[in-house]
This record gives sequence, C-alpha cells and structure tokens, in this order.
Amino acid sequence: MFNSTELFCVIDDFFLKFEATYWKFLKQSRHSVRIRPAQLSLSEINFIAIWYKCSHINNFKAFFSWLKQDKNHLFKNLPCYQRMIHLINMHQLALHALHVALMKGQRSQYLWVDSTTLPVCKNQRIQRHKSLAKIASRGKSSMGWFYGCKLHIAMNQLGEIACSALSNGHVADIKMVEHLFVGLEARLYADRGYISQELKSRLKSQGIDLITYHRKNMQSVQLCASDEYHLKQRNKIETLFSLLKGQYNLVTSKARSIHGFLSGIYASLCAYQLTHRNKPKIQIMESLA
Repeated sequence: MFNSTELFCVIDDFFLKFEATYWKFLKQSRHSVRIRPAQLSLSEINFIAIWYKCSHINNFKAFFSWLKQDKNHLFKNLPCYQRMIHLINMHQLALHALHVALMKGQRSQYLWVDSTTLPVCKNQRIQRHKSLAKIASRGKSSMGWFYGCKLHIAMNQLGEIACSALSNGHVADIKMVEHLFVGLEARLYADRGYISQELKSRLKSQGIDLITYHRKNMQSVQLCASDEYHLKQRNKIETLFSLLKGQYNLVTSKARSIHGFLSGIYASLCAYQLTHRNKPKIQIMESLA
C-alpha cells in the first residue's frame, strides 16, 4: 500500500545530504546567480512531483487542486498552480540526481537491456508541434513510426533500474549500449535490435558479454542452457515499461517545455523505483560450465 509519509522521508533524507551541493552547482553553472527562494523546500517540491506520478491522476491540475483542498495541512504554504509547475520544471535536475542515486548499487552480473518510445504528439500533429522540436525526432519501432524520444533502460534480476539514458527518436539502440555500460562487467541480454558483431567485440574487450538471438539469415549460435533461459526472461523488461507507461504516466503529450518533459520522465522513474513493491523479478540460473 502507498505510504506518502514513508516516501517523503526517503526523499528528504537524500536532499538533506545533497541539497547544499545542488545549490552550489546551480550557482556555478547558471548565468544568473540570483535564485528566487521558494516557500516549499526542495524535498517538498520533488515529493509533490513524484506523488503525482503515483496518484493515478493523469491531470496535474486536478491532482494539485486535490492536494490544496485535502492535503494542505501537510505543507506550510502551497503556492499557486503556475508557480508549482515552474518550481518542478526548474528543479528537474534534482529529480535526475535522485534517480541516479537510486540506481547506485543496482548494477549486477546479469542485466537485461531494451528501449521504449516516448512520443510527444500524434503523427498527424508533427508539423504543428513546436515545444519539444529541439529534442524530438522521427523514429521507427516495432509498433510503427513515432515522433519523440527514446528511453533506454538496463534492468537487473530484481526488477530494479540499473542504468538509463535518453536519446532522440531516430537513434538506433545499439548506439546507446556503450554509453549505458561504461566501466561495467556483466552478461547483457538483449533482443535482435542489438545484433552487431562489431559492438559485441568492443563490449567483449570491456568485460561485457552481449547475448542475443540470431536472425534467420545468420549462422545459428549454440547457447548454453542458462543463457537460453535468461534470454526467454527478456519479456520482464517489457513488463517494466508497461508499468512505467500505464501506472506511472511516463508518456504524455502535455509537456510545454523541455524542462517539463524531462521532469515528468524522471518523476515517473523515481516513482517506480521508490514505491513499486511487486517489481518483475527474474530467477537466476547459474551456468554449469
């Protein structure tokens, strides 16, 4: 059962350690040194963004109205709707930092990798779409053409997110693998979209075994029983994507800025990492060789 108090405590514990470093980084990297202080703390801002993703409400305005009406006692002073949107978008980097911190320690000897599409609008509206035109592009997946970005994820046997990366919609999956697994040694299971002998050789030199099925026009490769079993479990990462999209509202066409789009993605990922109890787990079969 969802516990908002427990969720806030986890987020607040992280930002108690990280907040000073975060503000220092912002002052060093931004052109404007002045940052207007908010009535809400950094923990509260990110808590509201993640709570919204756990609420099963698809409209943030409706969620925020409910928050002000029924949960106003939990906060000292909630701002107006427009100011709340601005605060969440302004601190999307803090959500990203929380997501990265939650991924630490999740890297395993066995990993499953895949990507999913993040369309930002319907194909009929591509010509009119302006707000995310700098990062969105046309791409093609097994489900057809789309306009948007891609989310690349590596999952461990416990159903936890071990690595993640965002790319433009046209970027091929194999081009993101080396970026995802820098300094990592593991057995990596993927679908046929990751077949590349050149990539497999480069990863092998880094200590990563890329294991995929072969295509019909390729010479068959005999896999050991454990690799065959682990490849068949690759559908669990599809379950992870289904949870992110169906339960945590990962895909939306309502973003009106790049910061808003990114904050929504990181809030969904954090919501899954922090609150989802029944993650898609995989039983490991040790190799007999």
